[in-house]
Amino acid sequence: MSGLFTKDIVVLDVTSRLLSAIVGVKKAQSVFGIKSVVEKEHPGYCNGEWFDETATLRTAKSVLSEAMKNAASRSKRLFIGVPAEFTAAVSREVSVRLDRKRRVVDDDIDFLLNKGNDFDGSDYTVINTSAIYFAVDSEDGLYSDVRGMYASGVEACVSYMLAENRFLSVFDKFAAELGFTDVRYISSSWAECISLLDEEQRESVYMLVDVGYLSTSVSLAKGEGILDLKSFSLGGGHIAADICDALDVPYDMALEAKKLVDLNLNYSEDEILVGDENSSVPAAFVCRIVKNRLDVFADMLLRILDGIKDEAPSYMPVYLTGEGIAPMRGAKKYLGEKLEKGMEILTPKLPGFVRADDSSKTALLLVADTLSKTSVGAKIKGLFFGGNR
Repeated sequence: MSGLFTKDIVVLDVTSRLLSAIVGVKKAQSVFGIKSVVEKEHPGYCNGEWFDETATLRTAKSVLSEAMKNAASRSKRLFIGVPAEFTAAVSREVSVRLDRKRRVVDDDIDFLLNKGNDFDGSDYTVINTSAIYFAVDSEDGLYSDVRGMYASGVEACVSYMLAENRFLSVFDKFAAELGFTDVRYISSSWAECISLLDEEQRESVYMLVDVGYLSTSVSLAKGEGILDLKSFSLGGGHIAADICDALDVPYDMALEAKKLVDLNLNYSEDEILVGDENSSVPAAFVCRIVKNRLDVFADMLLRILDGIKDEAPSYMPVYLTGEGIAPMRGAKKYLGEKLEKGMEILTPKLPGFVRADDSSKTALLLVADTLSKTSVGAKIKGLFFGGNR
């Protein structure tokens, strides 16, 4: 049987610290059989530039080859997550007049969503397209889906997720060398938005902040799409580096202190978080270091909020996920107070993947499953498309 027709879903999640290869198969609604998960650290990236592209690709080949071997998978289709530092989001109002008043069908939605895709010739390629909302016949009502409704015209606010061509070309070549013949790209930020929050949570504008190891993404989203996407090279690794530099302790010890500190507590000055015969990390001092770095995060987020204040109501919910800050006790509360907004930790709900640092790879797997439900060469129907080259 051709590897294109296997039920295996193969994904490669790319974050600023880890490359994660997952091979899974959908068994039932919301039930996945995970055949293999292989994760390895790589040099990462900063400001949209790889620290060591060759080493990253070598690690990517290693995790994918190992995962495919462990799962005994012959799949030729690969889904690759594109981090926010290599993507951009553009939202546009698009409309189409139908030939007569009739039911809206899949082909009408396909045509509508693709109508605003005029990005040819740029340094980016559209990898995912989705509707933030629909309207019919210039009426005031907004809908998440209008297929089956009677109308003579359909309008939509369409979200286009674009990836840098240089990212795509590098991973196209890498995937071909491993024997994959169908390579599709998914914006990691978009995947998190549409898979980690339910439909009701996405009815109104919200913000999703994913703080990773070296990079942070900020998505302003609604419905099935992203209105605006920002990223900056700051993450949880910088907090550990601050502790390491300030106390002159080994980096591994600083990482452990970051995990153990609780910002809700008032530590005594002589209380030690972690130590050995050569070094020790005082809890109260670490608290101050962490809060100082969180103040920097808050300042960055406040600048972003100020820049989108016309689109973002003051009451919108803000969600926090990712490995960098979300797992830290008291960080959500402290950051929320600085932003003067309530924050909620967002985690996946897939058995075995329920932590904030699982969000990116879990979202990629869930969306890849949806995008896999199409015949080879056919257009993917519905509200979103997988980018393939």
